[in-house]
Amino acid sequence: MPQQSPAFQLTSYVARNGKNYYDEWIELLYRNVRFAVLSQIKKLAVGLGFQKNLGEKLWELKIDDGPGYRVYFVHEGAEVILLLAGPDKKLQARTIKLTRKLIQEIEAQKGN
Repeated sequence: MPQQSPAFQLTSYVARNGKNYYDEWIELLYRNVRFAVLSQIKKLAVGLGFQKNLGEKLWELKIDDGPGYRVYFVHEGAEVILLLAGPDKKLQARTIKLTRKLIQEIEAQKGN
């Protein structure tokens, strides 16, 4: 019997300041690039894609299309929460720093 991939619900996080950093980034992409990114995002729903654990609950999905786009997310049970995306390696450190702040917000909301 073939092994079934896990199914995850994909959601994007709205920060305390009301911003949805992930959705705002997606909307700025050219249509063909947005399609390539969203096709990779859909793979997350079944546990696939080029994912890397960056530690402290933070995960990165590398998009091979374009200049090396990355999408940052956390796993919360059966949910994948899309936090933020970055345009390329040059801004990666700043993007990860903000992403870790968003994780702290999520943890504070849970009461942890």
